[in-house]
Parts: sequence; C-alpha cells; structure tokens
Amino acid sequence: MDALPGSTTPPASVQDLLDLLEKAGGSLQVLDPPEQVRAAWRRLIHTVRSGGHVPKGWHLVHRGRNAGDLVIELRRGRHPSKRYQPSSRSSVPVPELLVDPHPVVNQLRDQPNRLPASDENRSRTLLLLQALCDEAGSRGWGIRSGTDALLSMVVDEQPIEIRMREESGARWALRLVLTVTDPDGGVAEWKDYARKRLEDELRSILEDLRRRGRRLHDRQEAAAQAEQQRLRQERERAVTAHRDHILREQVGAWLLAEDVRAYCGDLVTAGMPIDDPWLAWAYTYADNLDPLADPPGIPDDPPPSATVPAPRRRHAQKTSDAPPERPWHPNRRWHHG
Repeated sequence: MDALPGSTTPPASVQDLLDLLEKAGGSLQVLDPPEQVRAAWRRLIHTVRSGGHVPKGWHLVHRGRNAGDLVIELRRGRHPSKRYQPSSRSSVPVPELLVDPHPVVNQLRDQPNRLPASDENRSRTLLLLQALCDEAGSRGWGIRSGTDALLSMVVDEQPIEIRMREESGARWALRLVLTVTDPDGGVAEWKDYARKRLEDELRSILEDLRRRGRRLHDRQEAAAQAEQQRLRQERERAVTAHRDHILREQVGAWLLAEDVRAYCGDLVTAGMPIDDPWLAWAYTYADNLDPLADPPGIPDDPPPSATVPAPRRRHAQKTSDAPPERPWHPNRRWHHG
C-alpha cells in the first residue's frame, strides 16, 4: 500500500486513478486529508463507480469517507455490499455522494437543524431525498422547498409533503422514518428494518406518491365538474325565474287591458256617451298597456350576478289576521255592530 501526504490532490482523470492503483498494488492511502481534498477524492471515486469504469471482475472500496486516513482499494470479485452492486429494475439508485444536488436538497444541506441529529442519518436523509428528486424530475414532477416538511413533491398538481426523522427503540438505534402527507391529511410511513432499509423502499414510496397525486387530482376534477354543474343549474333557475316574472307581467297587462276595454263597453251600455273623454283616455291606456299591440320577443337573460327570485305559489293562502277587539257598549257587555 502506497501512502500519500494528506495534501495530495486526486489524479486528473479516472484512468490516471486506475493506473495509480495498479502501480500501488491495488491499494492507496491518503494520510488524513483536509475536507476539500477528501471531497475531491470522493468525487473521483464516485465517477469511477457510477460511470462503470471499474474493470470487469473487480470492485472498488474505500474507507475514511468523513475522517481519518482515506484508503482506496481495487479488489478482485464482486463488491460485498448490495449498495454497490448493479441495481435491479425494481430499485431506485441512491447516490453515494451528494454531487450537484437538487437546489432544494442543497438548501437543506445548509440547514442541519431540520435534519436528523446523527451524522449518519443526516447524510442518508440528504442522499435519499436526492434519489427521490432525481426520479421525480425524470417523471416530470415538481419539487418545492418545504416549511414544516423537508420538501414537497408536486404530483398531478398536488403538493405532497415529505418528512424524515430518526427514532430509537428497544431493538433499534436511530433508525430513519420517512413520512408522506397529502393535502387531504392522508399519511403513510416507511421505516428502516433489519432486512429492508429505506433505500430499498424508494420504488414503493414513489408509487405511493403517484397514486396519491392521481387520486387527489381526479377528486379535484370531479369536484370542479360538480361545481360547474351546480352553477349551470343555478343559472338556469335564475333565467327561468326572470322569464317567469316578465311573462306574468305581460299576461297581467294583457288581462288588465281586456278588462279595461270590457269595462268601457259596459259604461257605454250604461249610458255614457261614446265620445266621453274618460272613455277615450281609457281605451288609449288599454291599447298602450296591451302587449299584443307590439308582440314582444324572448327577454334578455338577467346578468350573471342576479339572484334567483323566490318561487311563486300558484294558490297562495292568505293568512287570516286576528279579529279586532269589539268596542264596549254601556247597554251590553259587547257591542255587535
């Protein structure tokens, strides 16, 4: 194993790193590098793994990710950790390093008070959220920064909040818990378990987000259609009530005109001169009142802001007033007039 000073920066390319490992017999040691140098080595290691540059039949491992000496080894065989093995179609890849994170995730990185307290789970939270953001972006979902929640996924125009916390118990030491909350108050949780960690649940979480977004969107659409139907029916009632009012006025005017003409005829029959000024005025008034003199068309609809008049009853029952008190008379107790 070759030991390099901590200030040694990583090679400029992937091939240079592989050549350096080959010359060193497959193992390199960088003595307690400062954080910037350590991060640069981690980025190069991530590029080697994610880009498929590791020679076939070999695997790359490293120790000292966050502190101490950084040891990089190129070993024969398959990597013992499932995390570094080629992922199946049913899994969602989780980055090993937070390189070029989503702006929302990058903002959270600068707000450690909103993340789990332990270093391991704080780092895992950021990497898991980045994996979710990567997959959400490929599906065309929106991603928003949260206030109470860490972030919101906008699925079918529905913001669904994502929270993460760590908890401990009799069998657990600071396991991660991911919570999903939709606008209707529906909640779902996923937790770390002995045989399955949150990294293995991302596909299920994304599917749950998709179902929630679609269900809420469909419900919202149905509510909007029902509201449109209600408004159409209300408008139809307003138009009908408006026309009913005008029609009643027209029929009332026609009946009054007919009654005036009949009354004038009865006055003539009773002896009033046909050229009496009163009769002339009354006939003119009836002609002006009669809608048949200038048949009207269908009336204009009321403005949208018009309220629906109260429905009329065909036979309204008159409420009988209480009989007045009869006056007292000295000859009788009650006077019956």
